[in-house]
Amino acid sequence: MKRKLTEDRIKKLQDEVSDLLQNYEITHGLGRVLRLLSKEAALYQNHLQGIKNWQSKKDTFSTKKVQIGGGKHMLVGFLNIDIVPPADLVYDLREGIPLEDSCSEFVFNEHFFEHIDYPGSAKKIINEFFRILKPRGQVVLGVPDGELAIRSYMAKDREFYDKALSTWYAGRNCLSDFNTYIDLLNYHFRDQDDEEKYNPHYWAYDFEKLQSLFKNAGFSKIEKWKFNPSIASPKREWGSIYVIATK
Repeated sequence: MKRKLTEDRIKKLQDEVSDLLQNYEITHGLGRVLRLLSKEAALYQNHLQGIKNWQSKKDTFSTKKVQIGGGKHMLVGFLNIDIVPPADLVYDLREGIPLEDSCSEFVFNEHFFEHIDYPGSAKKIINEFFRILKPRGQVVLGVPDGELAIRSYMAKDREFYDKALSTWYAGRNCLSDFNTYIDLLNYHFRDQDDEEKYNPHYWAYDFEKLQSLFKNAGFSKIEKWKFNPSIASPKREWGSIYVIATK
């Protein structure tokens, strides 16, 4: 039987990793892995502490409307769940959604789904949406539009290329790495892998793929969602695709 991994053990692991990174000559590859391990260890600590905190305050929140992975863009009137503060419930959503069956009427998330691994965590979270929603409940999910990026690449659409760079990457340190159009497509699929403070994209999606995932999870109706800036972040509108699925 496996033992429970405690916060003390995780802290010791982090100290060991920090020592290796700071005081030893290591390869580039090992350094990447160790930094990822350190990041995941910190998220695990968030997860454990979040579970403890939730037990004392869960009765003060309504689960009628749930926001997933909102970061600092927290919607008023929603229960926000994310792996980092300031979420109402700090929880690693790759482990599921810690809410009761059929407790929610509406779930919203944008630019979260592409940051979790496919197929394991991606399929799991879609199934969790279905589980926590009441009959006729709905979920809205927004991601970078993979089809748009690929079509623009095939057409060598310079207008899209220039707008993508100015919209998505102007504040980043990677502009010098865009030498040809394929670089933009690669950043769309694996964005943020170059900066350790971010979480990279793990998968790209189009409407057909999202429709398939929701259909296989049991949702009865899946459509494209008309962008609503009162809920969705206006800076996410361009270059994204949103779907709404009904249980």
